[in-house]
Amino acid sequence: MCFHTKQTKSIKEIEKKFKAKFNSEASFNPSSQINGFNFPKTPIITNSNLTEIKMYNWGLIPEWANSDWKRNYTLNARIETISEKPAFKHYTENRCIVLVDGFYEWQHQGKEKIKFEIGFNNQLFAFAGLFINNTYTIVTTEAKGIMREIHNSKLRMPFSLKTEDDFKAWLNNKEVNPQYDFTTNQLGFKQPTLF
Repeated sequence: MCFHTKQTKSIKEIEKKFKAKFNSEASFNPSSQINGFNFPKTPIITNSNLTEIKMYNWGLIPEWANSDWKRNYTLNARIETISEKPAFKHYTENRCIVLVDGFYEWQHQGKEKIKFEIGFNNQLFAFAGLFINNTYTIVTTEAKGIMREIHNSKLRMPFSLKTEDDFKAWLNNKEVNPQYDFTTNQLGFKQPTLF
């Protein structure tokens, strides 16, 4: 699953890559460590306006959810089951792309977990997502390529989009294949398993 991302590019770089402008009310600060469990506002583009970059909270909150909704359960949505799960099935037409320049996953090696930074040569790209009420979820799919080796315990990866054609296809509810020719950087032994 995908719970840690990064977006270190400038507003100008993001706007140029995605051919869209930040919403005038948007407050964006680049960050090399974005933790989904903090439910941060990060830049996305929705299919309701392809020329506007909005800052929405990570962790989809369905319209029917009550005040004690656990957003950590909706940080990610499996592509295979989004049309079945109550939290997502009514929002499959509410598509967005989540704008990033990398993400982090941990590889299990015995009792150790090795942190990897993953992306496309530090270039901007996007994750497929769903949105409602200023919140979103990142769509995941079965791990392929190098992600099968890195994310070797869960065998999942974010549904990644690299090209303008990919972005438009996802936002226009067309079929698109996830990209997975990632570049990786091993960051070391950061998260030891205690039990």
